[in-house]
Amino acid sequence: MSAVKRALIYCEGHFRDADGKTAHGLVRHTTRFEVTGVVDSTSPEGDAGIILDGVHRGIPLYRDLSVALEDSSSEVFVNGAAFSGGALPSGYRDAIATAMAKGLDVVSGLHQYVSDDRELSRIAEKNGCDIVDVRKMFSGLKRFYTGEVGDLPSTRIAMLGTDSAIGKRTTAVLLVEELRRRGRSADMIFTGQTGWMQGWPHGIVLDAMVNDFISGGLEGAMLDSWRDESPEFMIIEGQGSLVHPFFPGGYEILAAGRVHGFILQDAPGRKHLDGFPEFPMPDPGRVVDIARLMCERPLIGISINPEGLTAHGMNKACAGLGKRFGVPVEDPVGGGATLLADAVERTRDG
Repeated sequence: MSAVKRALIYCEGHFRDADGKTAHGLVRHTTRFEVTGVVDSTSPEGDAGIILDGVHRGIPLYRDLSVALEDSSSEVFVNGAAFSGGALPSGYRDAIATAMAKGLDVVSGLHQYVSDDRELSRIAEKNGCDIVDVRKMFSGLKRFYTGEVGDLPSTRIAMLGTDSAIGKRTTAVLLVEELRRRGRSADMIFTGQTGWMQGWPHGIVLDAMVNDFISGGLEGAMLDSWRDESPEFMIIEGQGSLVHPFFPGGYEILAAGRVHGFILQDAPGRKHLDGFPEFPMPDPGRVVDIARLMCERPLIGISINPEGLTAHGMNKACAGLGKRFGVPVEDPVGGGATLLADAVERTRDG
């Protein structure tokens, strides 16, 4: 699947919630696929970009899979939803079978591998379809950490979050794009399956790997990035949260990445951790303090997810966090990543 192929993103029931984050990422950015449409019968028809965040992207939202398969001339069927526990719902399994019966390849990032399903594998073989289980590609990666990453001249910035599914990858992508617009060389080091689907060349799928090899795998991705591109900046995508009981993540990124600073992603309007109403959102200061202790490097900026906030609430949150932490604060999706890019450049240039 090296050439860019036309991809239909299936996100039934979830394009307008956090479980649709893979679909969201692919609608906003991918060089691996040409996105021909998104399928979700619970969303309104129209432009998927406008439905997602108000930006026209020329990607139709279909409410019927059969119509989408007929209209889109797609070559690949991509599972665009991520579910707690990583299981494949029966409805999604049926949709995969339907797509392969039409000759489409399948790409899925779930923990449950499509290729391990005997019936689906038979359908794939019968119709000449490839099945790509993204997490499976990285599950056998075994590389021990050596510390070589500390010798790389790149400035390495970690994206951390107060919660999962809060926008860490999206901010990382927008930040890399802004740095490149300024003529700076930058690469995103992906740490999840969506980053691979977006076409970023260097990274791992952290939660698919044996723990002993996560730090080494992450280091290897950064060494490969330097060998291939020699970027001035490496923005390391965050995973989960340092304080989330179900989706932990971040320690290996801070330690193995030998970072020079970190950016915090927060959602001031979110009341509780994603999927866990019994756990209130943590105070961002708690996450910042933990991160500082772990890496002994500074917080350089805060990225805001505006969900649940009015324009006034957004401005108030940005002003309050900026005053409290003394760093630039902005909503990259709504207003661009200019302030965060300024902060990243200052980290390198002084």
